Amino acid sequence: MGTQAGFDPNAFGPFGAIFQSYFSAIDSFSPRAPSTDGVASGFDAQALTAQATAPLKAAACCQLEVMGLLNRRTQAYMQVPTRLAHCRTPQDVINEQLAFWRTAAEQYTESSRKIGETWSHAFPWAKAYAVRPAVSAERDYISFNGTGKDNSITVSKPDSAGKQRRVA
Repeated sequence: MGTQAGFDPNAFGPFGAIFQSYFSAIDSFSPRAPSTDGVASGFDAQALTAQATAPLKAAACCQLEVMGLLNRRTQAYMQVPTRLAHCRTPQDVINEQLAFWRTAAEQYTESSRKIGETWSHAFPWAKAYAVRPAVSAERDYISFNGTGKDNSITVSKPDSAGKQRRVA
């Protein structure tokens, strides 16, 4: 490929040829799209920047969410002695412990949901691999003494001698 318009290989000194090859490779791999001046350009810097910044923004949002979770859980741990000091009965202590762990589970769940949403916005193609809800399989129940769902189901198998045998 020839020298592109607007590119001066002498601007990079002895590395001009390397940069020329690099920019030519980027230009050859990218789709052709018309630019603002009407000249078809294969390199769209704005699209490349948007693709590169999406994971960085997602990582920053995830770090922010993790720091918020750590802050909330640290505050909850710091409040434990005060909350336990107000307990009068063993039942109050158990209720405080249950409330502590229930709140912890809710906060961890909410934070993990937000982190998952953030990464799914950064990588839209990954939504196909997202966790799908579990499909409940039909259970196979064995009934004894006529206590099953359907008492009239019997399966008959031919015996080796040709006789019919009832199987439960």
